[in-house]
Amino acid sequence: MPLKDKVRRLKSNTLLENTFMLYILTFSNALLGFVTQGYQTRVLGLEMMGILDAARYATNFFQIFIDFGFIMSATAKISQHREDKAYLNKVLTCVVAAKVFFMVISFGILMVFIVPSVKEPGAVWAYVFYLLYVCMVALLPDFMYRGLEQMRAITVRAVLVKTFATLMVFVLVKKPKDFWLVPLLSAIGNAGATLFVYWHLKTKIGVFFCRVSLREIAREIKEAAQFFFSKVASSVNSNLNGLLLKGIAGAAATALYGRADTVINAARMGMSPIADSLYPHMVKHKNFRLIKKAMLMIYPIILAGCAVVFIFARPLLSFWLGDEAGAQTVLPLRLLLPVAVFAFPNYILGFPTLSPMGLVKYANISVAFGTVIYLAGVAVCWFTVGINLISLCVLTSLTEFSILAFRLVVILKNRRLLRPDPLEEAD
Repeated sequence: MPLKDKVRRLKSNTLLENTFMLYILTFSNALLGFVTQGYQTRVLGLEMMGILDAARYATNFFQIFIDFGFIMSATAKISQHREDKAYLNKVLTCVVAAKVFFMVISFGILMVFIVPSVKEPGAVWAYVFYLLYVCMVALLPDFMYRGLEQMRAITVRAVLVKTFATLMVFVLVKKPKDFWLVPLLSAIGNAGATLFVYWHLKTKIGVFFCRVSLREIAREIKEAAQFFFSKVASSVNSNLNGLLLKGIAGAAATALYGRADTVINAARMGMSPIADSLYPHMVKHKNFRLIKKAMLMIYPIILAGCAVVFIFARPLLSFWLGDEAGAQTVLPLRLLLPVAVFAFPNYILGFPTLSPMGLVKYANISVAFGTVIYLAGVAVCWFTVGINLISLCVLTSLTEFSILAFRLVVILKNRRLLRPDPLEEAD
């Protein structure tokens, strides 16, 4: 069936279905990691977990670099040109070619600048395998399925492949020196999921690689640049926290922050699919009533969940991590919980709201503003209370609030743009 006919046959509940599938695909990564980390903490210990966390936080910067904002720029373009298969082929090819180029640069930086500074025995493999994992995640062309709003097609099989790789952690990781297997197995699982998705994209959707020019690739990179700088800014605080703690407070403090951060990231990954599925829909339809519905229907549930985690943090963490590590993680988790409280309105009022308002630049500026707040806070902590686990957790929550406050001010000042166009309503 031609792609044009497939698009026309999309049902009225596409947005709801796409959101649900994004939930499964996105949250599965957090859930599978969440399940194994309790086991890893018991088997590997806080010191080895700290080494893994330091490698993960370092390579997270490479993930931002390789993704380069294509998840926003390419998704919007796919959504607007769903019926043009030749156009979709070019976008896919340009984005993947650009990512491969960035991957080569990333491995070069890792080997020249980072590997020589790694002192712990065997830790180099953790960095290499985490970067390999990052590359496999980056190669997944989820921007294509998000733009087409056809996430059902890739979700189930991709999750099954990743689940198998996760189960291998329980089978193969048996002692502290096996720590390097954790990122390797994650990389293998995502490689399997990525290979399946490209097969499906070619055989079922009819979209695949084609010949493109260097100029077209460069243009794709240029158009994604504004989103890239936003992603860099948003990644600074959480990832830099882990690296600062590793250098100043040691691997154990990094591991405690990493466990608390894992809970917060699981919550954020549970929220982000709503914004991710709303974004292409809002770009195309500008239905701001959906934003209001999402806030009124979903946000109270999130607030209730945060309250439950805050109150029962001790027993929940002890069950997950064991008594000793769980008890030490309670305070940093509670101090980071405001991040989860502010995250959902930040997602919804960010690109899904500001882009159709014609104010996408403010979504990026708000993140840069938050980064300035964070870096200024780090400087203040350095000269006053010091850089430690508690001060960085508090600062991270303050940063998330500052981004939300910035976006609220912009939306309120431009609220006239939220009114629907009478001509569009008539259509």
